[in-house]
Amino acid sequence: MGLITPLYDMLWKEYLIWSLLVGGFTFGWLYHHTFFYRSEEGIDNNVDNLEVGVFPVHYENLKLEVAWTILPFFLIVYLAYISWEPLDNIWSAANAEDGYFGDECLAGEASNLYWDDSDGVYKADCYHVIGITGFQWSWEFDCYNLEEDVCAHGVVNIEGNDKPHLMLKANSAYLTRMTSTDVTHAPWFVSHGVKEDIHAGKISSQWVLADDVEDFLLICTEYCGDNHAYMIAGISIHA
Repeated sequence: MGLITPLYDMLWKEYLIWSLLVGGFTFGWLYHHTFFYRSEEGIDNNVDNLEVGVFPVHYENLKLEVAWTILPFFLIVYLAYISWEPLDNIWSAANAEDGYFGDECLAGEASNLYWDDSDGVYKADCYHVIGITGFQWSWEFDCYNLEEDVCAHGVVNIEGNDKPHLMLKANSAYLTRMTSTDVTHAPWFVSHGVKEDIHAGKISSQWVLADDVEDFLLICTEYCGDNHAYMIAGISIHA
């Protein structure tokens, strides 16, 4: 999983912790009862008086049943709550009330993406707008007259094949304007762990927060025909 941003790193670690706690408790309970209540050879340990063809005795414990229902419910609500912030930080609309990113950058103005420890989100005073178009079976990028240092596109060789290449500037916030010319595609920025379906004739938006200097792939995660597996592009984030 390419969870490189602090938002997703923290969420991933929290899910791991809760998975270990819940899994340890559940399987610990299971194994304890499995071995503690197992029958021993030569000893009549049929405490429930089980008989072939007879329905077992039904035990009721209201407190246990309520706890087994309520506690997981609160845990699920809590996990849903903490999962919302990363999604909101990636899919929130530009200039939305209480949004994390400022106005669109003016010509020549640099975006200043930074991590706010107090709020636990990415922020920027302004953002750049770029275009991404998917078609069977490739990608087309548009930098909308941004300076070449901020956004540029070309061709890169990936495993012996020439593929589209998008180059972005580190520590910058980008709002992608994405669409398709034919069937449904789903661009996935592999290292950022985010993706969005795009449809013919419709515009979808998604934040790309270029935080680290790195190279990774943009691939399609919605089956779109014979060459779906080869619908890839290179993404480079430079200093």
